[in-house]
Amino acid sequence: MNKMKILEKLLSTHALLRRMIILLIIFIWGWIDIVTGYEYSFAVFYLVPISIAAWFDNKKVTIITILVSGLTWLYADFISGHQYKHIAAPYWNAIARLGFFSVVAFLLIKVRENLTAMTRMAMQDNLTTLNNTRAFAIQYQQLREGKIRGRQKIAVALIDMDGFKAVNDQHGHSKGDDVLITFAQVLKSVARSSDIVARMGGDEFIMLLKDTDQKGAEVFETRLREAFLMSGLKRQYGVDFSMGIRIFDELPKNLDDATHQADQLMYQSKAHGKSQTTICMA
Repeated sequence: MNKMKILEKLLSTHALLRRMIILLIIFIWGWIDIVTGYEYSFAVFYLVPISIAAWFDNKKVTIITILVSGLTWLYADFISGHQYKHIAAPYWNAIARLGFFSVVAFLLIKVRENLTAMTRMAMQDNLTTLNNTRAFAIQYQQLREGKIRGRQKIAVALIDMDGFKAVNDQHGHSKGDDVLITFAQVLKSVARSSDIVARMGGDEFIMLLKDTDQKGAEVFETRLREAFLMSGLKRQYGVDFSMGIRIFDELPKNLDDATHQADQLMYQSKAHGKSQTTICMA
């Protein structure tokens, strides 16, 4: 199982290696086709490189793989000395195989696209398009299990909006949804590409800030406050946010432990008058 995961990771992340493997497989099947002669058909085995291209690469590469596979089969058929009664027969067979390869590739691409869409829906908050709690938990465990090495500190920031209930009461839930969407955009705007942002539910959000110490957390808090003020949410709806940031040398094994510690800091911020941030080293 681990070997399959390693192979899948190599195929999905290393484009040059993946395409070299595709060409190598086509070459191997072409050579076998020539050596064994026309009496043995290996056309179906060309689906291996075609499937790799359709599942892991883009449509252009898939089309090229189909064409190269079809031409390789046709060349092997000619070299092996296959005699046809009609001159057009080998070309017709080649076109038929290209059609077969194309149908299989198209079906695989559609399955991949549908699976990707379903996975995104399962891992995405429907309202804000941020990660949901399921996606956040998975990324948390991936991060904890070795994606961060060395002495890099990681901060868990829990953010809760202040005054949000009044927005729903005074302006209606549709405006409340607009506030949540805008606030989510603010969070994404200040997040680095390495950071993880998620909506926990209601008006509560959480972030994982990689390579973030005390100073880095303070810088992040300043940037977030500035971006929030520029969003106009406070001026238009009177909302703000309280935040607790817990900085870890090593993430707790249990996600609930990490979120609980950040949650406690967030409630300290609320106890001090809301619209504040409490930062603490674990």
